Amino acid sequence: MSDKETFSAFFRENRALLREYLELRMDLFRLQGIRVISRSFSMLVVALIVALMALFVLLFLGLAFAWWIAGITGSNIIGFASAAGLFMLLLVLVILLRRPLFQNPLIRLFIEESVSDQEDEDTDQ
Repeated sequence: MSDKETFSAFFRENRALLREYLELRMDLFRLQGIRVISRSFSMLVVALIVALMALFVLLFLGLAFAWWIAGITGSNIIGFASAAGLFMLLLVLVILLRRPLFQNPLIRLFIEESVSDQEDEDTDQ
């Protein structure tokens, strides 16, 4: 019997197993993608909730600062203009430092989550 006949016989015998294996691998990739997307989405939701809470904290701190300055100077205009100036300064700082403060840590976090998924999967097998 030649090698070609042996291979074709082997392939015919194991065609169903190969098809099932490929389908299972596709399902596994699909489920891994769903897990990464769902973890990323949940991290995004948590980040949005934290950002919203930080916004409220900053809002009330800004109002307190404005009323404090208004009480010291005796002018509401100066107090609220000072608070607005402080917020403008913070905005400029956030814009200038957005990459090291926000983008790079978020990218690292998403990469770590993706890699930890792969490491968890490798240890499970």
